[in-house]
Amino acid sequence: MSMTCSKDFGPIRDDYLFFEEHSTEAAEDLLAYMPHVHVRTAGSGPIHMLDFGCGSGRFSRQFLALARLPPERLRLSLVEPEPGYLRQALKQLQPFSAHPAQTWPALPPGLEARFDLVLANHVFYYVSRLDEVLARILRALTPTGLFLAAIAGQKNRLIQFATYCFTLINMPYPYHTAEDFEASLDRQGEVYRKQAMHYELAFPDAEENRLKIMRFLMGDYFDEIPRQPMMDLFSPYARAGRIVIKTGHEQFVIQRQTMGAVQKIGHT
Repeated sequence: MSMTCSKDFGPIRDDYLFFEEHSTEAAEDLLAYMPHVHVRTAGSGPIHMLDFGCGSGRFSRQFLALARLPPERLRLSLVEPEPGYLRQALKQLQPFSAHPAQTWPALPPGLEARFDLVLANHVFYYVSRLDEVLARILRALTPTGLFLAAIAGQKNRLIQFATYCFTLINMPYPYHTAEDFEASLDRQGEVYRKQAMHYELAFPDAEENRLKIMRFLMGDYFDEIPRQPMMDLFSPYARAGRIVIKTGHEQFVIQRQTMGAVQKIGHT
């Protein structure tokens, strides 16, 4: 089954890196993920981890450095459709495991009850056939497995920016949001916990920097959008030569052995 990605990150890798380097999003996600991970390190058996949509491995490298999973126990599997990212991720993440990592451009069949830990950090925006792919991942969790995912919803300021830009070319927002992800979990009767996250995007105010963020958000559609409306979106957030945007997203946690009912913590 293909993990068809609705957004090609190859041409916008530098723009996404700019977002990563000027956002506290990753730091906030790491801080919130770690308590869930640390309680799973007890024992002596193998820890099978799936990094679904690992990208360049930048975030997962920080995740594994903080998690301190014993290399002799960790078995890594990486899914990433962009070949350059996948090669980069393997190079960054293999040192955390004493065993050769598996790498796939898409989630293969036959993974039922395989993984003790699944990480899908800001990935599900771009996954086609959301219900099908999410169901496959949920079936891949062991009976005591942990699934960690982050995704922004419609209240996220950058999603609002992108949604507005798509209306300029008479298109609905073409990617998934936290609302879609949660609805898919509900359709599948999954038990989960949801937590509101908050982060800041801040960078020197320059035309090219504004456009870097918009190239990241709009992807292949960037050249179809009039430049000035994109630029103007940032003006309310300009202060003393900088753009500062405070916004947020959602984290979803599935803990198979402990969760007895849906718990929703916080709000967007």
